[in-house]
Amino acid sequence: MNTRNRPQSRFSKAFTFVEATFTIAIVGIMSALAISAISNGARDANRIVARQQQAAVNEALTTWVMSQTRVGNTAQMRSLAGLRTQYNALETSLARFNLLVPNPASSDVNVRNGYLDKSTADHFLEYTTNSERLQSKALKSSGLYLSLPAWQDGGFPMVELASE
Repeated sequence: MNTRNRPQSRFSKAFTFVEATFTIAIVGIMSALAISAISNGARDANRIVARQQQAAVNEALTTWVMSQTRVGNTAQMRSLAGLRTQYNALETSLARFNLLVPNPASSDVNVRNGYLDKSTADHFLEYTTNSERLQSKALKSSGLYLSLPAWQDGGFPMVELASE
């Protein structure tokens, strides 16, 4: 059989170099987009956890203020100015954070049980290496930290979420 005179098929059975190059380029672009989406998702998840941790510490701090305004089981109230002085006397964020941590040796039930649950407090204390930057695993991996700045006149103390 003579193959020279045989008409060629409309469809070739192999890819040309150009087709293979385009296919590889498209697969590479799609892979880059998928990897970017996955990494952005993880970063966003860490930021959400960081905001939740900020809210938990802020709530614990507000609870501490409210519990400290009452003098024992009496109707007497302590002034916010006195509490502000006590709070600001602690000069670092870590020292202020320790006001919220459970202390089993205390005779005060609120302090003994803490204003933060023990596992959350331990998690922060495990990852905090700088007395001005409170960190957790999620905060470290997203490049963020919590700070407890000095309590300003008018209002309550705040927990700030900042980037490194």
